[in-house]
Amino acid sequence: MANISNLGKYERKPLKEYLTPYKISVLVLIDYYLSVRRIKRRMTPTETLDSDIEFFSETEERNFIFTTLKLMHMPDMSLSELNDRISSIGSKNMCNMFNSRLAQVQENELEGLTLFFNSMEATISVSPSPVSQSSTIGLFIRRMNVAFNRLSFSQLCKLYTRFQDYMKISPAEQSKEDTDDMNTSMDLTEGGKEMDVEQPTREGVRFLDEPDEVQSDEKNLLLPSAYSRRQAHHFIDQQAALLQHNDSAALPPNELQKIIRQILKTNPGLAEAHFLSYLNNMRVGEFNAAQHHLYHFFDRHLVFLSQSSKEAKDQDDENNKRFRYAALNLARLHYQFGHREEALAAIKEAVRMAQEANDNICLQYALGWMQRLGRNKGNDSSILTERNLTRSAELNLPYIMALSIHSYTQINVSTKPSRLFDFLMKGELLHFQHAMLDIMTMGFAQKAALWSKAGNGELCSLNCQQLLNLESTENGVYHMDEPECIALCNLVHEHASKGLYDAAFEILNFAKQSFPHPSQHARLWQLTEQIVLFEKAMNSGNVSHTTEEYVANMGALDEHEAKIRQIEILKHRGSYEGAINLLLQLDKEKLMKNKVNHNIFASLFKIFLISGEVDFLMGHSSLAIVHILNALVLATERELTYSIALATMYLAALQFHISMPCHALELISNELHLIYTHGSLFDTARTLLLYARCLVSVAALNKDNQTSAHLSAVELCLTACTMFKTLEANRRLKDVYYFQARLYNDLGYMQERNDSALQFKLLEEQYPSQTGATINYLL
Repeated sequence: MANISNLGKYERKPLKEYLTPYKISVLVLIDYYLSVRRIKRRMTPTETLDSDIEFFSETEERNFIFTTLKLMHMPDMSLSELNDRISSIGSKNMCNMFNSRLAQVQENELEGLTLFFNSMEATISVSPSPVSQSSTIGLFIRRMNVAFNRLSFSQLCKLYTRFQDYMKISPAEQSKEDTDDMNTSMDLTEGGKEMDVEQPTREGVRFLDEPDEVQSDEKNLLLPSAYSRRQAHHFIDQQAALLQHNDSAALPPNELQKIIRQILKTNPGLAEAHFLSYLNNMRVGEFNAAQHHLYHFFDRHLVFLSQSSKEAKDQDDENNKRFRYAALNLARLHYQFGHREEALAAIKEAVRMAQEANDNICLQYALGWMQRLGRNKGNDSSILTERNLTRSAELNLPYIMALSIHSYTQINVSTKPSRLFDFLMKGELLHFQHAMLDIMTMGFAQKAALWSKAGNGELCSLNCQQLLNLESTENGVYHMDEPECIALCNLVHEHASKGLYDAAFEILNFAKQSFPHPSQHARLWQLTEQIVLFEKAMNSGNVSHTTEEYVANMGALDEHEAKIRQIEILKHRGSYEGAINLLLQLDKEKLMKNKVNHNIFASLFKIFLISGEVDFLMGHSSLAIVHILNALVLATERELTYSIALATMYLAALQFHISMPCHALELISNELHLIYTHGSLFDTARTLLLYARCLVSVAALNKDNQTSAHLSAVELCLTACTMFKTLEANRRLKDVYYFQARLYNDLGYMQERNDSALQFKLLEEQYPSQTGATINYLL
């Protein structure tokens, strides 16, 4: 029996094609091309060519064929847009000849229209024919002739009237006409509120978007910009691919929804249009509308049961399969909107149906979703991931295997980086063997994340650039999804850490254009933007109401990150008690999650360092040492060399401030090369300043080579000063100028001392110190 999506009202198959003025224009263009080919075949070498006819070159003929194939499947467009497409082929005279032939068909009125279709039918009927009847163009001509022959006289008159309007109307008027028609006949909302999904009729319940009265296919033939089933399928396939891989290149949500309504008007039983609407509503976060269209998609894909028992069993199995995957899609919908319990219930239903039907593939997908839900809640889902990976290998499901590998890497992020890279290397073999482009981009993003976690910003940047320069075009769609957004955000952080704010914001603007709001990945660059703006404000010493707004914006995107930044503001202002209270709250939250979630290293590392710094500023040096050593142990257990070096610098700074410069100098000397190699500009500059202070203090203690130590310290201060200027870190520049002035004073360089003192005074006037303390930071 037939699929319900292929039937119209009362189980009648709808027409495959609708005749519109646009398609008549395409037929005229094809007729012009065939006439040129006929003349070219009949000409002898001694004959001259009519001045009105221009032969195609090989390049023009190839471009014409490709353009015509696209025009046959594209949605209807205005005449001016069609002329622009024809002009891109390359022939200057083609547009003039095309418009001339259109005018001839229009001038002869109904007779001219009838004669034109008769001539087109004769063109493919003669032998030898310039075009094969079974070719794409031949089939298109035959379908248009069938649609034309089915028109009654009144319908033919209306078609000619519309053809005359099509020849005169401008693109703006055409767009307004189509929009008005959609709004009056297909508006799904009334008074700003969504209409009822189901309305009773004498036949029972009708689907949304169906007309109140039965609308025949013949009447649909004369709708403005009617979509044939083939045009609709072509449009849906194109937009669905864009929404999946590059949603910024897809049509805007409102415009896309209008076209979907128009498609459903001429093709009420087209289930794929409902799925495209489901994806479109998912994109803008409309849960009710997305759920409604998801239900309609699977409802209209049901199969009528046959009378024979064998066929009925096969069709029942097919329906059950659709129900299983409908449950998985419903779980994905609830997952994206944060409805964990509803998503888990849908997955359990899919598992139950898959077990009854012995559908191992569906079970593997369900297991993957269960693992993801468990990981987001904080449960240890590594066992589920291992089972999924093993079973997928047995069933030869490479895509699920690759996903399981990346999930396993994320779950076990607390293990040694070398083991994780080995695991990702095995996954890359699957990527190249089966050409899984989306998994390949995910692999680059994960490697970049691992390098960033290890503190190697250069290799992180390299992997991000490899990802962005990857030839990721698939079926004509350039891949631009979450991995690309993460790579752009990583590059923004990398450039901002080097003081290249102009380049960072330029990359950020590109991310905004590629992932505009309300894209589901827009929150990534939004959080990155607020962090960069906050760090720039803190470096400059301009801690104002605007800085607190950055933190408030962060709170809407990442509450934990916002609390850490709030602690930095409180520390800068000298509100140490408030900072301690927030730290205790964060520490408690993270230690509670430590039982079930291993991906907390970065947060705990930051908490330990900030806790040590705040305790030091409050005069509790012994407690500060404990927190810094905890951070050092945490980094050592995971073999993260840069984190070890950074924690060592904090320990060295603490030793320097408690009058142990010799030990501090030794620690700095051991880790200075790592800071130089992998550190940000800010970390490098403050390490150099600390190194200079240690050199002077050690020389003063030993009373040996003090002049040489002072000169070396001056050189280090000049380097640090240049770095802080690049970062616009004005409050740190004051410390450098103050220390420089003292060094120059000890060396007897009075002019240089006065210059440094003047620079310090100017900066102090512009950025006065917030507290009365001598220092308000440890490192």
